[in-house]
Amino acid sequence: MRVQTLRTIAGKEFRDHLRSRRFLALLAVILIITGTGAFSGMIQFHKSLDRYHDALTVVSGDDAPPDPTASSKPSVTVIFHLIEMMTATFSAFMGIAMGFDLVTREKESKSLKILLSHPIYRDEVITGKALGGVAAIALAVAIALGVSCAILLIGGTVLSPIQTIQTFIFGLFTVLFIATFFMIALFFSTIASESGTAFLSSLIVLVLVAVILPFFAYNPLVLDAVLGEPPECPEEAYSTDVSYGESLALLDEYDAENEAYWNTRNTLITATMIISPAWIYNAATAAVTALPPADDGMQDYSPGTILSVLLNSWYIFAALIAMLVMPAFFFGLAWVKFARMDLR
Repeated sequence: MRVQTLRTIAGKEFRDHLRSRRFLALLAVILIITGTGAFSGMIQFHKSLDRYHDALTVVSGDDAPPDPTASSKPSVTVIFHLIEMMTATFSAFMGIAMGFDLVTREKESKSLKILLSHPIYRDEVITGKALGGVAAIALAVAIALGVSCAILLIGGTVLSPIQTIQTFIFGLFTVLFIATFFMIALFFSTIASESGTAFLSSLIVLVLVAVILPFFAYNPLVLDAVLGEPPECPEEAYSTDVSYGESLALLDEYDAENEAYWNTRNTLITATMIISPAWIYNAATAAVTALPPADDGMQDYSPGTILSVLLNSWYIFAALIAMLVMPAFFFGLAWVKFARMDLR
C-alpha cells in the first residue's frame, strides 16, 4: 500500500463528500438538531445552576427549605449528553447515507472497473474511501461541536480546560459512533449489487441494534422467561410463629437471593446490549459528561479529580475499545470482500 496513492484517494473521497448535496443536507439537519439541543440544554443548565445557588443561600443561613435536587454543582457538559440523546439515531443514519453507495455507485456506472485498470491496488481504493469518509465525519462533528460551544458562549458560558477535554472525548466517541454505521454501510456496499440493496440492508442493521435488540433485552417477559421471576419475600419471616433470629436469617437469605437475581439480570442485559453501538455510545457519553460527586456536595470539582476519572475509568476505556473494534471489524469485512470482488 503506497502512502501517496492512499492520500490522493482519501483526499478525493473527502472532497466528494463535502461537495455532495446529500452530505450538506444531512449536516444542515444535524446542526439544526444540535443547536436546538444546545439551546435547550443551556436553559436547563442555568435553571439547575440557580437551584444550586439557592441551596448555597440556604446553607449560609436562609430559613427556606433546601432543594434536594441541587445538592451538587451542575456541569455544563451535561448539555452534550442531551445533544447525544437528540441526535444519536439521525447520526447513525448520516453514517449510513454517506457509505451505502461508495462502491455500488461505481459498480453500477462501470467506473470501478476503469479505476482498477490503472496501477492502483484494491486495498488502496477501499482504504482511501474509508479514510475520506471518516475525515468528512470528523469535520461534521467538529462543526456541530463548534456550533454548540458558540451557543454556550452567547449564553454567557465558557468551557473550562477540563470541560474542553470532556467535550473532545465526547466528540471522539461521536465520530467513532457515526463511523461504525458508515463502515457497516460500506461493507454492504461491497457485497450488494445495487445501492438500494446496500441502503436497505444497512437500515435493517440500524433497526435491529437500535430498536429490536433493546426491546427484547429490556422486556420483562423475555427476562422472566430466561431467568424466571424474581424471588419473593418469605411471608413466614413476619410470622409470630418464628423467633426473631430465624426471621432475620430468612430475610438475609432472601436479600442474598434477590441481589444475585438482579445482578444476573443486569449482567444478561449488558451482555446482550454490548453489541449495540447506540447503547455503548449512550453509556460512554453519559460517563464522560457526568462529573464525579464532590466530597461535601457543594465544592467545585478539581481538575485532578476529573482527569483521573476520565483517563483511568475502566468503563470509559472499555467503551472506547469497543467503539474502535466495531468500525474496524466492518472495515475488515469490507476490505476482504473488495479485495476478492469479481468485476467481470
